[in-house]
Amino acid sequence: MPVWLESKVDPIELLVRLIVGGIFIFAGYNKFIDLQVFELAVRNYSIINDPWVAILVMILPPFELLIGLLIVLRTLYMGSLVLVTTLTLTFIFALCSLLVRDINIECGCLGLSNSIELQILIDITILGACFYLFKSFRKTAEN
Repeated sequence: MPVWLESKVDPIELLVRLIVGGIFIFAGYNKFIDLQVFELAVRNYSIINDPWVAILVMILPPFELLIGLLIVLRTLYMGSLVLVTTLTLTFIFALCSLLVRDINIECGCLGLSNSIELQILIDITILGACFYLFKSFRKTAEN
């Protein structure tokens, strides 16, 4: 096979990167286009109060867009993976807190109307994908 056809990109790793990064780009974009709805969703969690709600609403959507893009482009990759993993864990804990406190709201996650339980399952799947990307990165770094 000619050298220029040989690819050093693992297609599974690329697909997982595109999915994880795409999810964060999609979520950030959906929050960014309607900040008022996102603000209401954050307030419904009853975890933080003003002025932190406003700060979170202004910072989180562009942050999700940026780290999603960095994951897709594999730029500043390890730091982006750490941030995506930390953010996903934070989302899981926030959603679990709703279940523990018996608060039944529309979570505002991904701009979709998911149940809290389904969103926790989606976030755990994203977390598993992040761990796969960590493992894949370590494997390529060792070679």
